[in-house]
Amino acid sequence: METVYYHLNVRRVKVSGGADLVSFVPVAAPAGGGERGEVLDFARCRQRLETKAAWRELTLAAQEAPQEPEPAELSAAPATPSRRERASAWLELCASAVTIAVGVAAVIAFLRLI
Repeated sequence: METVYYHLNVRRVKVSGGADLVSFVPVAAPAGGGERGEVLDFARCRQRLETKAAWRELTLAAQEAPQEPEPAELSAAPATPSRRERASAWLELCASAVTIAVGVAAVIAFLRLI
């Protein structure tokens, strides 16, 4: 998306039937000099305000929420894997070995045909 900024000093706008036929009658420049106001990107300004508000809400929610200590059993990892985990690991290893063996057998059978 491209942002286009227009700075117009007009007293009157004449429209004669379309965008190509618009004429602007300029106003005399102010005697104070060429002071210009700050150009704002409203989408960026709104996004910053929303972000600040969201951080403020999160900070307040974190301060209001009671701090619960973590249970010791959840923070420490088990020292040895359970019997079920060991059986699962062995089955996975066997399945991988069988897959590799079938692949090697298929390659050998293909090479014998040639």
